[in-house]
Amino acid sequence: MTPDDILVELTNIYSHKPNRLKHVLGVRDTAIALGKLHGADLDKLELAALLHDITKYYSKDENIELIKNHFDNYQEIITQFNEHILHAFSAYVVSKENYGVTDQDVLDSIMNHTIGKSNMTIYEKIIFISDYIEPNRTYDSCVKVREMAFKDIDLAVYTAIDDSIMFYEQTGGQVPKTAYLAREYYQKVLEEKQ
Repeated sequence: MTPDDILVELTNIYSHKPNRLKHVLGVRDTAIALGKLHGADLDKLELAALLHDITKYYSKDENIELIKNHFDNYQEIITQFNEHILHAFSAYVVSKENYGVTDQDVLDSIMNHTIGKSNMTIYEKIIFISDYIEPNRTYDSCVKVREMAFKDIDLAVYTAIDDSIMFYEQTGGQVPKTAYLAREYYQKVLEEKQ
């Protein structure tokens, strides 16, 4: 399925959610801009960006069902990750099964777009950051990270993870261990750059 075919489907899927389509297109455009800067494969980035939220409006039960059927560590996923980010795992599955995506760079970028992880590939970093900073997002951390993203992607990744952890801690939200490990990892990356 080509990106154009996926775009037609997304237009139908999000016909009652025009802001979600705007978000997805904003992620795509941001990812392509960052991809050019980093010499990444733009087709991979476009595919990952278009599909990253494909299951965003699945119910919690639908997400859990897909995760249980496709991940050996499903128990860990459904207990550690809050229901608002389970779509990253179900989108991985749907991208593979319904859209025929086999490229691991694309699939991993989809799966890790919500909170990131340690030692991300350039594709994972770009989709993670693009989701965070796309032009339709206007919260303070997003604006701050947007300025960093085109200068130092590792600093942008660290800051986005750190700000997200602090936000969830302050609002009583669930923070998976993966987020803390990722923050620690990128803090070391930044220290080594100095």
